[in-house]
Amino acid sequence: MFKKHLEVKPSSNIKSSEKRRLQEDVQKHIEGLRFPGKLSKAFFNSNEVSKGTLFFDSETKDPVFFQLRDGKNLVPTLHELWASVHGSEPLQMPVIMTHEAVIERLVNGSDLMIRGCIEPYGSGLRSGAVVAVVDYKTPNVAMAVGKCLMDLEGKREDEIPDSGKVVQVWTVVGDHLASLGRSMDEVLKEAERRNVQEQQQKGDAETQTEDAEHALATVSLDEKDEKDEKDEKEVEELKKEVEVKVADAADGEDHDEPDEYVMSTEDIDEMFRRAVLYTLNQDKLEFPLLASQFMSGHVLKNLPPVDDSVVNMKRTSWKKSGKFLKAMEKETLLKLKGKDDKLSVVSVAPRSDPRVLNFVPYRIQGLATQTAAKTDAKTTPGTAASSEGAVPPLVVKTYLKPSNASRMMFNRLDAVYDYYYTENEIKAFVQRYMRQNPQLVCRASPDYIEPDDILGGFVLADVRRVKRVDMVNKVVASCTLYHAVYREGDAKSNDVLVKKRLVPKRGKPPTVSITIESVKVGRRVVTRVSGLDAFYVDTDRLADVLKVKCSGSCTMSDDPRRGPTLGVQGSHDAAVISVLSKDWGVPSACCTVDNKTSFRKKRK
Repeated sequence: MFKKHLEVKPSSNIKSSEKRRLQEDVQKHIEGLRFPGKLSKAFFNSNEVSKGTLFFDSETKDPVFFQLRDGKNLVPTLHELWASVHGSEPLQMPVIMTHEAVIERLVNGSDLMIRGCIEPYGSGLRSGAVVAVVDYKTPNVAMAVGKCLMDLEGKREDEIPDSGKVVQVWTVVGDHLASLGRSMDEVLKEAERRNVQEQQQKGDAETQTEDAEHALATVSLDEKDEKDEKDEKEVEELKKEVEVKVADAADGEDHDEPDEYVMSTEDIDEMFRRAVLYTLNQDKLEFPLLASQFMSGHVLKNLPPVDDSVVNMKRTSWKKSGKFLKAMEKETLLKLKGKDDKLSVVSVAPRSDPRVLNFVPYRIQGLATQTAAKTDAKTTPGTAASSEGAVPPLVVKTYLKPSNASRMMFNRLDAVYDYYYTENEIKAFVQRYMRQNPQLVCRASPDYIEPDDILGGFVLADVRRVKRVDMVNKVVASCTLYHAVYREGDAKSNDVLVKKRLVPKRGKPPTVSITIESVKVGRRVVTRVSGLDAFYVDTDRLADVLKVKCSGSCTMSDDPRRGPTLGVQGSHDAAVISVLSKDWGVPSACCTVDNKTSFRKKRK
């Protein structure tokens, strides 16, 4: 159902009354699901579904339920089922077990057949019921959700058919619905952390409850021996204090945490001003320099190693980079020229200036990131980094698959015909065939060959002599081009979806398209980035990073030609390529830049 591109309309929050009604409807059919605090609703269209309804968690943006146009009940998504995992407890919905090899077929788009199922068959497996497909090794983690097509509940083994389709798969790991929101691994890890915290809080609450009951029992015994009214009042007060402590322990409240220090606007302003002084004192600058490049390549990089969500341009008193640079110009630290998107830095204060000369450098954000990356590389060599650290670089590899015309040549060489080879391997096969057949070499000119019946299929019928190099190139040109995009170390992974990246796909290697164009309204410049899905880039995280790095707004849109497109205000092609390369390992050679602005520099 979600095998191909999914068109999701803009979402809107739903009322609390509607959310309570939906929660009651869901709990009638499936128990134990973790219902989000706030829900938003959006309509979606796909190749198989028209005007379906999709419900999102308003906080995490994960899809949690979907409803078909002709369906009455809400269907939980894999995000919702994975977020509701509670230790080793089984799912509270009808489940059909299978094994890893069958799940690979489901990921490739097949429905579940009865021969791929593993007994026993639990309750609720009736025709038309919503069921989850799980791996028998991990029966509490759903790998697919679909509609049951057979009545299996209470049936004996001889009553179950030997063939037929048992589940019509609606959503499976790796499809377009599962790719929305957070990654599935992140959802499962958060569920595990939440279960551990709940167990710890439950244990602490039980321990403190036992201590409190013991204290109350002791107090009650003492109370019997006391006859003084004053002592009775003290005992009552002690009871109340103990009860308050028990209630606080059960609720998991902690009143002793110190208040976090909130950085003031003046502090953030001073950090940006010192970042300019650091740039003038340490960096090598070439003028003229665009204001956006000066900010992203120098000022933001030279900030102290603090959280970007705390210290950014929007939290300053200037709010915008242009106003900040003009304020620095008033302090004679730099000189500007132009306005709006054409604003550029033409000169800065010399290093002999007392403010620059007496400036004491400090530890900056760039150095802190490099040190952390080196430390991670030393401590955990050969392992994939977390989402917050450096990720393994992407490998973009091209393959050639031989055509039918070259089948006989591969048979003569005892080589596998139906296989993916590199270009150099195909050339080596052709040269090897020529060496094994010396009669092909032209006696008058050894650089030429006379094609036989096998090689003659690659040239015109009236051609009798062909250069060796041309013959090799013609065989290569007849092959079908394939490509694969994967990360280093994916071959060692046990994840089915990760291993699927190694399987070559037909066509040219994908590219990240970066287009700089001007918007008619206000003559603003926008940098649009598309083609990110092929390189496994989290667009939401990329938008958050670029929003801070480029000091501009970021928007997501669904372009019919380009697909999901990220728009950044301003001209930031260099910043986008740098972030994709450092944070996601995308090779810079896979990024294409098309500058469509009217004021771009002309080549001399």
